[in-house]
Amino acid sequence: MATTVTPLVSSPLSPAWVKGRMRAALICATFGAVWMFEALFFGGIATPVWLTIMGLLTVGSIAWPVIRLRSFRGATYSAADRELWAAVKVPYWVNAAIEWVLCFGVAFWLARAHRYSLIPECLGAIIGLHFLPLARMFKSPLYYATGAAMVLGSLASLAMHAGPMRNLAACSVDGLSLWATSTVILAQDWLSKTEEEN
Repeated sequence: MATTVTPLVSSPLSPAWVKGRMRAALICATFGAVWMFEALFFGGIATPVWLTIMGLLTVGSIAWPVIRLRSFRGATYSAADRELWAAVKVPYWVNAAIEWVLCFGVAFWLARAHRYSLIPECLGAIIGLHFLPLARMFKSPLYYATGAAMVLGSLASLAMHAGPMRNLAACSVDGLSLWATSTVILAQDWLSKTEEEN
């Protein structure tokens, strides 16, 4: 399950803005990796080669936001930053709580109904839908794209016959959507950092 934090601030180069973006990238990268490893195992292709490749990609996608976050250790939020976060933190946590409750509830219900093959698709759709309020809340069009990709990809995978290939497709589309989101955030951060240095 993915939950992103991107505080709204007036300056796109303030420590609070960068820390929020790096937290979002880190969370997307981490949960993207979870989906990708699930794709390997449930898709029946968890070979040493694929596991190594996925491990390297995971380390690479997580290292940059971690390094950037460490560089802002000790940085404080301004009064404006705290005020803006206070305005969205309640709906943010409500959205996150609904996402987690729905994921656990749907997974439990499908398991009791012995419809295990539908769990990846349903979880992907729920997690994708949770990005839509975040996009509006944080004024981030990128999250609309993430949510749409996860929902549509999960639903499209239902056109395939149940089995390892459908598991591979459903988990991969969710993992790649999250990794793509993280990559875009990191690219935007790199461009902003480059412009700031110039």
